[in-house]
Amino acid sequence: MGLVQRLANRSLDLLFLPGMGRLWRQRILGKIHCLLYHRVDEPGRVPFLDRFGTAPISPRNLMEELVFLKMNGARFLTFYDLRRGRFPGRDEFGVIVCFDDGLRCNYSSGVGVLERLNINAVIFQSTALIDAPTLIWEHCLYWHGAHPRRAELLRELAHQRLPSSRPHRGDALVAHLRDAEPMAAVEALLAEVNELSGSAEVQADLARSLYPSSDYLRAAWREYHEIGSHGHHHYPRSGLDAAGFEQELIRSQQELAAILGRRPKAFSYPFNSHLPGDEAICARYYEQVGTVDPRPISRSTPPLEMPRCTWPGPHRNRLQMRRWLWTGHI
Repeated sequence: MGLVQRLANRSLDLLFLPGMGRLWRQRILGKIHCLLYHRVDEPGRVPFLDRFGTAPISPRNLMEELVFLKMNGARFLTFYDLRRGRFPGRDEFGVIVCFDDGLRCNYSSGVGVLERLNINAVIFQSTALIDAPTLIWEHCLYWHGAHPRRAELLRELAHQRLPSSRPHRGDALVAHLRDAEPMAAVEALLAEVNELSGSAEVQADLARSLYPSSDYLRAAWREYHEIGSHGHHHYPRSGLDAAGFEQELIRSQQELAAILGRRPKAFSYPFNSHLPGDEAICARYYEQVGTVDPRPISRSTPPLEMPRCTWPGPHRNRLQMRRWLWTGHI
């Protein structure tokens, strides 16, 4: 984006001065904004996730955003509510708060914010994280990629084992391995890097600090937060064949059912990665599917294409915060 475009975009912030709130509220009456957060945590606490993953929102900033919505009359709902036919009236607007991935901080910090405000949320859980003995492939990749010596080892082995990775180095290599290679090949590569780097003990410690135990899920469930599926291994669909994708759906559903006593009815695509025909596969196991798309949910929205608006990262000012909350994007 050029300088002129950036300035023009920033000038749009002026449309979100406090006196404009009534107009923006009017525009979403009878609809729902589904707000997606990935990590409720203090920035800088986990540098390798900050570098390669989605930016964290601090508990204080999450509280500020939800208080703003509550003061403006938001009706907070869950995907469960939609399955029961609950929807904002013509003079109301709805908000669904959801979290993807299911890191421990979303339970230990995010759920605490929600409960102080008496808001129920939807947590889309990647079940491989639950009680995990070591880092899952994605976080293992990020952890190696953020360390100079291990990143060089990762590069050498990737270029030897995966010819299509050879044009890429540094952060671009991490992105390529995450997004463009078959997951089986990436898992095999990381297993080799792990063995050569002797990092098993450190990764086990990281897993204990970053991932939730099953007790966290049960506690959130008892407080009426909805637990949905975010797949098992958090694999992007682009790295799987159809059978592998279906197995991810089945395994995640089975593991959540074993923990919570009932099968989840909602699923969200890891990395928002999906292919034509995936809706039919998902429909065999789930009633609702969350995508990422900055538009509201209406009564006519197909349940297998539920758009969610991803938190855009730290706001430059309060005008941008209002812009995000009223529109779902910056």
